[in-house]
Amino acid sequence: MICVILILAFIDIVYEIKQKVIMPPRFIIDADGLMDLFSLLLVILIGLELLETVKAYLKDGIVHVEFIILVAIIAIARKVIVWDFNKFQVEELLSLAAMIVGLGITYFLVKMAGSRFRYPKNKPKAK
Repeated sequence: MICVILILAFIDIVYEIKQKVIMPPRFIIDADGLMDLFSLLLVILIGLELLETVKAYLKDGIVHVEFIILVAIIAIARKVIVWDFNKFQVEELLSLAAMIVGLGITYFLVKMAGSRFRYPKNKPKAK
């Protein structure tokens, strides 16, 4: 299901690029159009990360928290990148910044805990 959605989103991006390139003036995309295309590309990246999370769960049988946090970071970064300062206020941007900092700290702590408590795959056999 996720694969189908990602394929359709990719087709949509290709269509949007084609439409923006052939419209007069040709081969020139304005800033708003470029931000729309970049937003669509980041949505596909978020979908790919979610697909990777599902694959890791099905393979290992456990949820990899790192992937979930990365998806959240990418989603919030997408929101910040395509931010329209005319529509929203600075306080809302500051709340997104606080979420990114919190997720960054969480990701760091999860990675540090994972490196401390990771066991080697090939344990020496007891004699």
